[in-house]
Amino acid sequence: MSHIFPHARDCWGVDHRASSLTTTRDSAMLCADPSETQFRRQEKVYVLYPKADCALALKGYNGASMVDLQSSLLSASQPFSFVLFGASGHLAQLKIYPALYILAEKGRLPDDYALVGFARSPMTDDEFRGMVEQSIRKDLIEPNEKKLAAFLERVHYHQGNYDEEDDFAALAKKLRGLEKGWKNPVRLAYYSVPPSVFGAISENLCKGGVHEEGIPLRNIVEKPVGGDLKSFELIKKQLSSCFSDEEIYLLDHYLGKEAVRNVFYLRYANPVLERLFKNTLIEYVEITAAEPGGIEQRAGYFEHTGTFRDMFQSHLMMAMALLTMRVQHDADGFRESRANALSQLYLPPATDMDDIVLQGQYAAGTVNGKSVPGYREEQDVDPQSRTNTFAALRLMTRISRWEGVPFYLRSGKRLQKKETRISIQFQVPHAVGEGSTPNRLHVILQGEAGMRFELQTKLGGTEPVFRPLVLSDPLICFGDCLPEHGMLLLEAIHGRKQWFLSFEEVQMSWRLLDPVQSHLSKDTTALHEYPAGSMGPEAIHEWIGRDGRSWQEIA
Repeated sequence: MSHIFPHARDCWGVDHRASSLTTTRDSAMLCADPSETQFRRQEKVYVLYPKADCALALKGYNGASMVDLQSSLLSASQPFSFVLFGASGHLAQLKIYPALYILAEKGRLPDDYALVGFARSPMTDDEFRGMVEQSIRKDLIEPNEKKLAAFLERVHYHQGNYDEEDDFAALAKKLRGLEKGWKNPVRLAYYSVPPSVFGAISENLCKGGVHEEGIPLRNIVEKPVGGDLKSFELIKKQLSSCFSDEEIYLLDHYLGKEAVRNVFYLRYANPVLERLFKNTLIEYVEITAAEPGGIEQRAGYFEHTGTFRDMFQSHLMMAMALLTMRVQHDADGFRESRANALSQLYLPPATDMDDIVLQGQYAAGTVNGKSVPGYREEQDVDPQSRTNTFAALRLMTRISRWEGVPFYLRSGKRLQKKETRISIQFQVPHAVGEGSTPNRLHVILQGEAGMRFELQTKLGGTEPVFRPLVLSDPLICFGDCLPEHGMLLLEAIHGRKQWFLSFEEVQMSWRLLDPVQSHLSKDTTALHEYPAGSMGPEAIHEWIGRDGRSWQEIA
């Protein structure tokens, strides 16, 4: 159990009296009541100390004074209606409802707002509120009962079909009733649905009158935007037929994670690191996104997507772009620089595509001491399925400071542990001595989040024999720490697009990866089996070993 206490009303930190620093920015929560509160994140239970102890948090890590962040906290002061398409879906219950509630509990939402769930399932308002409440209680052990009740009063349900204009006209009428008396409201339409229905929704938002003059509408489109370049181009055309680019927000929730944003800001704020990041010093880079979980009853989505589309096309591409992009901080220049970094990526020359990419699928095994089925034994999965649950990819970039440095990306489900990490191995210009190892820098974004710099120092004696010298520190979020969906929703309400994808970025990513996906989809392409609870197929070691390299594992 980790012990957490708040810095102030909207801040939290780690109690350094705790024996284990296992906190990540996903653990952000408010100590709202004058009593000890518990909440649950990713199977860990966290304790928040009462407000009487909040003064302790005014001292930061190692006793450094914290900056007063109250004046810079982002809140939604403008009334808004939030329409969630796919309201009964997995993502909505797992992420979106808890994130919205946390914003409400933290006092970050205005007095006037409404959450309207839209789905095909027949449901009353009370039944829908019960589902929303259950998802919140599953995420937070002891929510503030008074604030939860107030939040649920603003929750409504609208049954409808995505391809029925009349259902959207009825939705528009409902919104006008809810917004009566509000001053300058904003509407948000969140597409938590398969890409195949994006076009119908966007068309009927316009035809049905939800998109009306004088009321700004933000279309928040959850990735993946399409399943390949062709389907992406169709979705782009459908969205753009009614909405301007300023009204379209392409969301990758990774870009709402504080640790992922920190990939850029660690470079921006630390010139010494930026000077290390160049091809004259770096041998290769590894980006890993491992998770012990399976498909979580999402066979309908995952069977048509797979890990390669799900993780590489956006999440890992964004991590690579943030690492390699030109340091540019203003919002417009930032997105342009990030897009430019993506445009410079390319597949290395190879006579066989198998030298560039490898895929796998988990078999039955044991994860965290629990027996789990293989992918093909999961509910609603085709017993002969060739959907990949693991992939590894080699990429290069034409950016001059990184030119010639290979990037090895890997991601998979049902792996040994949860970890998202960027590992940089530096060159060894000369033989050092017995016991020496290459210098490595690990930026760990999820799991035991932190930074770890692996150096070496000499052992005592006359001979040059060395031992590891490891400098490490947890990357703990101090300050305005919010769930990733909560942060992105606040930014969308304010019209801030810096941490949303552009059409250009998504297009470049699909253009790069389409040939790889085509190769993976062939029946003749190897699909390597690996036991659940391992770190992936054994073949990945031989695969990277062809380049004379090995995967970097952290004990």
